[in-house]
Amino acid sequence: METPLDINQIPYEPAQRREWIKYQLGVRGYTLTSLGAELGVTRNAVSNALLRPYPRVEAAIGQVLGVAPHFLWPERYDSAGQPNRRPGPPKGCVAGNTTRAITPAQA
Repeated sequence: METPLDINQIPYEPAQRREWIKYQLGVRGYTLTSLGAELGVTRNAVSNALLRPYPRVEAAIGQVLGVAPHFLWPERYDSAGQPNRRPGPPKGCVAGNTTRAITPAQA
């Protein structure tokens, strides 16, 4: 049986926190690759979730570690534990278009 995480031991500094999360996943028998395979995403997708918002993977990591994602990434959530980002694609992107939007001044 896994020992519950003490949320007070989660590092505040993001770079240290990423390494801590990877270590905690390893203690539980997971690698970024194995978690990605279980979720049907690539290792890079899981790695990206450690760097930038990816709600589905954040939730899965939180579930594996037994802690809510807002404790792992406090900068991504408000005080009520709700994401502090707007839903949908990044500003300036057209749905289905993965390229950066170009304004007339840039053309």
